[in-house]
Amino acid sequence: MVDKEMQIALMEQVEDLFDLIEAGDVNEIERNLADLGFVQKGADPAVIAMEHPECELFIEIGIDEDGRVHGYELLPFAELVKKQEKFRW
Repeated sequence: MVDKEMQIALMEQVEDLFDLIEAGDVNEIERNLADLGFVQKGADPAVIAMEHPECELFIEIGIDEDGRVHGYELLPFAELVKKQEKFRW
C-alpha cells in the first residue's frame, strides 16, 4: 500500500520541477524525474511516459514538434486505471 502523504509530496515536487525548469529543456526534466525515482515506460518521440513504482505515480509528458514540453499529466496508478476503463452505459 502506498503512503499517500509521500505520494502527494512527490506530486508537489514534480509540479515544482515543471515550474522551475524551462519548458524547452526536456532532457533536464527527464533527468530530474529519474533522480526522484521515476523510470521510463515507453519510447514514443512525441510522449515521455514514466512511472514511480514505490509511490504509484505515472507521468506522461507531451513533446511538441520542436522537442519542447507541450504539457504533462501526473496521475496516481489508481486514477490511471480508472481513466483506462471503458465507459459503460
